[in-house]
Amino acid sequence: MHLDTDWGNVARATGGTLLRGDVRDPFSSISTDSRKLEGSPAFWALKGEKFDAHSFLDEKLASACGGWVVRAGAALPAALPAHVLTVADTRAALADLAAWHRGRFTVPVVGVTGTNGKTTVKEMIRAILSRKGPVCATTGNFNNEVGLPLSVLELSTDTRFAVFEMGASREGDIRALARVAKPTVGVVTNVGPAHLEFFGDLETVFKTKSEMIEALPPDGRAVLPCDDPWLSKLLPRLGARAVTFGRTEAADVRIPDEEPVLRGTARELALLVRGRRITFSGELFGSIHRLNAAAAAAAALALGLDADAVAAGLADFRPAPLRFALRKHASGASFVVDAYNANPGSMRAGIETFLETAPGTERIVVLGDMKELGTGSADLHRELGAWLGTLPLAGAFLAGPEMRHAADAAKAMGARYPVRHEPEASRFAPELRGRLGPQTAVYFKASRAMRFEALIEGL
Repeated sequence: MHLDTDWGNVARATGGTLLRGDVRDPFSSISTDSRKLEGSPAFWALKGEKFDAHSFLDEKLASACGGWVVRAGAALPAALPAHVLTVADTRAALADLAAWHRGRFTVPVVGVTGTNGKTTVKEMIRAILSRKGPVCATTGNFNNEVGLPLSVLELSTDTRFAVFEMGASREGDIRALARVAKPTVGVVTNVGPAHLEFFGDLETVFKTKSEMIEALPPDGRAVLPCDDPWLSKLLPRLGARAVTFGRTEAADVRIPDEEPVLRGTARELALLVRGRRITFSGELFGSIHRLNAAAAAAAALALGLDADAVAAGLADFRPAPLRFALRKHASGASFVVDAYNANPGSMRAGIETFLETAPGTERIVVLGDMKELGTGSADLHRELGAWLGTLPLAGAFLAGPEMRHAADAAKAMGARYPVRHEPEASRFAPELRGRLGPQTAVYFKASRAMRFEALIEGL
């Protein structure tokens, strides 16, 4: 991060008051983590649900920082850094600073949202655009009211394109994030059941994801799936501003009805980019990757890139950690780790792709609760379990209180394989170890709160 500004500009951007220091002094970077203070950044004291960084303000922190940005009225220690800026709300002020910083650049910015596939689509877009120059992009899953501003603050004079992921759990979230990122191209991957505990219903999910399109400038391009029953409703009023992807003939990027081609250990997939056939390949690539790649290709078209650039960029794509990533176990077993998050749509799509692509004859799924589904959670887990009971698996290990409904439903459907349920995924470790071997493939998926990475690392 190289902001190349001064404390006076930061005070004006945030509506804050500089209590200590000269407004002309340089301001180059910030940190919201008191453990990461290399280069003497300004420490931005955020308050969350379970912590308040103002409690870390002490003499040691003062000596390690170029200054502090704190809440007005917060208790301050006797020892202070060279600069102290007070603001009404440090979280809102972070968004204000990022919005001001975004306004310093005229580069094309792609915003990516949707129920499923956001991070993978963002990474695919990054891979394509990187062929044309430096790309500023969201790191990992930094897609919320703190992560998105921090990503925007990484914009620099070298940046040629930017790609920012935007997550939401409530109506208005995308609108607020778009105010900061100011996307010129908006990608909405799909609309499905996720965070229903907060959204309430799919209509609200649709309205919230549509905030991305509403935030675009008059000449902004909207990238939408023409097969999605919700998002396709936006296409008539968008007209030529829309770039579409999907399986229908009219899609700008079409997914052809053909099987992947196996080349060595990689699977080669095809897309039709405005009639031009391109291919890309990777280990375990299947239907879910083809859909995500189609969305990324459509975003590239919206930015004026051609089919050759799309093909070259997709060849560079590698899955992000915990997102359909292949790991080899010492036993020879294959682990497919897709355990960053889960909702009904992503769970089904992931399992389908696992069955389509995974090596080995013994295919096992290890699944955890899908969180934040609201009052319909039990029914959604039962629906998943009933579907699981029809699949050609060698075993299903289901963890968490909500997954009990799925386990019961799978058994009721007459699953022809062992179905295990435990409150905690760690209890599966001994039995799983006994089943690992060269012909075994294991798919792991759960909401982040289930912390499946601990089970995976333990194995």
